[in-house]
Amino acid sequence: MNKKYSNWLSSCLSNTCKSSGYALDLACGKGRNSIYLAKNGFQVLSVDIDCKSLDFFSHNNIKKKVIDVEKKSNWPLVKNKFDIVVVTNFLNRQIFPLIIKSLNKKGFLIYETFSKGHEKIGRPKNEKFILKKKELIKLSKRLSLKVYEEVYVVTNKKKYCKQRIFCEYV
Repeated sequence: MNKKYSNWLSSCLSNTCKSSGYALDLACGKGRNSIYLAKNGFQVLSVDIDCKSLDFFSHNNIKKKVIDVEKKSNWPLVKNKFDIVVVTNFLNRQIFPLIIKSLNKKGFLIYETFSKGHEKIGRPKNEKFILKKKELIKLSKRLSLKVYEEVYVVTNKKKYCKQRIFCEYV
């Protein structure tokens, strides 16, 4: 069974004027955000390196691709443009410019991933996969910033430090 979609995604999506369009769920895992987007009227391209994860979900509005997007030379989406790009719990700084180039004019980037401090409370622990302070703002500086958050959550059920960003390509 899929975990619940990202609250950050639903919050950002409610602040767009888009109720349909073409969305990319990059490094989608088992598709929790892809399903949410598809149920909300979007045509979704769900991309992940793990074909077994892609088998966990399906929807008429979802097309799935198994691709290692961490290699710039493998970037599959150079000719595709998206109204929304969603990235959750994934970081590869080298492909960030390619992610931005994949947005349509007036398209939105909804991104959240682990931030400095997270390595003390959970995985990942490798700095390669953890954002430095306000790094997400720097990586997306070519976009118009709508909302930025740094969150630190420690409860009985959840522990994480994350940066979240919601931007528009204008």
